[in-house]
Amino acid sequence: MSKFIQFNVQTSGAVQPAEPIAPLLINVEDIGSYAAAGIAAGVKSLAIILDGRYARGVAGAGVSGQILTLTFSTSTSAAAVPALVDGQPNPFVQALVAAMSQDVPGVAVYQLGNDQSILAAAPNGVQMYIRSAVLS
Repeated sequence: MSKFIQFNVQTSGAVQPAEPIAPLLINVEDIGSYAAAGIAAGVKSLAIILDGRYARGVAGAGVSGQILTLTFSTSTSAAAVPALVDGQPNPFVQALVAAMSQDVPGVAVYQLGNDQSILAAAPNGVQMYIRSAVLS
């Protein structure tokens, strides 16, 4: 199992010295739990509860560690909500599970595929990106 997961946050168009892709490394052992969130037509996110070195002095609302919240987009420069289909596996959770279970030494990369849209313009879906990462 990998020691770290690399989350590549897309910050295209950012003023220098910001990078177009800003990597964020999280130790796999610090991931306590995770949950996807988002309404049908609204922002899609993944909340990852970080324990270990991210533990809070006082647990708030039953949360023992800090929360890393990732939000997703199908655009590198705008907030474009990915299309998901009810009853299908959540691609954000599936990508996290895949990264956590990769048997590569060192760093595994959190990789998103295409969303679940089936429009004529994008019959295989549209590529998804991490739009923001907030640690709170």
